Amino acid sequence: MKNIYYLLCLVFLFSCSSDDDNGPTLDTNLLFGEWFEVGLCPSQNRLELEPSFTYETYSSGGIDCDDPAPDTYRFNGTFSIQGNLITFVQTDANLVIDGTDLTVLDFPNPDIRHEVTELTEDSLVIRVYIDLGNNITEELGNAIYER
Repeated sequence: MKNIYYLLCLVFLFSCSSDDDNGPTLDTNLLFGEWFEVGLCPSQNRLELEPSFTYETYSSGGIDCDDPAPDTYRFNGTFSIQGNLITFVQTDANLVIDGTDLTVLDFPNPDIRHEVTELTEDSLVIRVYIDLGNNITEELGNAIYER
């Protein structure tokens, strides 16, 4: 189960959104800043979105910050906003904590979408799914963050 969750986190980080050109509709004043994934170690599972439309994220899937098992990766890149969709373009990936788990980084899946379904001063929920075409989607879950 832990490996599946870690894979979903990686899939979230390495994916792209649609090519629609609807322009931003999200309140970027609320979106920009540092977010921590709910229920996970904050220092190893966070997302920072900058006004320059760059991002940095740390991902381990680890719940306990003192657990030596999870590997922690840092990903950097750019992002764009079209409607409620965020497109992440990864430019860099680094292993920053080499835990005792054996993990493998997968290549980004361009069919994965990130749709912001909730955005407040303290909460960010991103629906992660694969667009299979013909109005059919495969749900990968929600990434839930707080400040």
